[in-house]
Amino acid sequence: MSTAFTDEHDKRMSADQIYPAAGIEKPASANKRSLIKRFLRAIGLQEKLDSGSFLDRYAMPGGVLWRTESKNQVNENFVGGVRGRLSALRSAYDKHRAFYQQAYEDHVNWEFTEQELATIVAFLESPSGRHYLDGRWRMEAYTGTNTEDVEEAIVTEAQASLAK
Repeated sequence: MSTAFTDEHDKRMSADQIYPAAGIEKPASANKRSLIKRFLRAIGLQEKLDSGSFLDRYAMPGGVLWRTESKNQVNENFVGGVRGRLSALRSAYDKHRAFYQQAYEDHVNWEFTEQELATIVAFLESPSGRHYLDGRWRMEAYTGTNTEDVEEAIVTEAQASLAK
């Protein structure tokens, strides 16, 4: 498996450049389709596509579905309101699920070569890859919590400088 093109390409890119997409227009081979499905599972996106949970923000209080009155609004409590809106959202999503699946699969096919996907999937499915995926969200969550006060101070200082 030669990496000459990739290695040469990497040498010409600076660290702050966005890595270009492979731009593959032809349909994926059976092997690549399998890699695409494994990739979507490994990154946690397949579960979101299966459930429609990526749309949940619309059903949360303050979201767009709360601006629409429910026929049961007088009788609904908070939990019932969220559940009812999530149910309505899932029902509406079911009709469009195949479209979303195809859109993501098509983009992954366009974005990565089969060789790149094989390398990425092998990493993501390895113990180190699973640790990376889990550790990344933990790092962002914990660091975000631990730096909230500093972030607030930065914004306050920036606001004060704009007022001058």
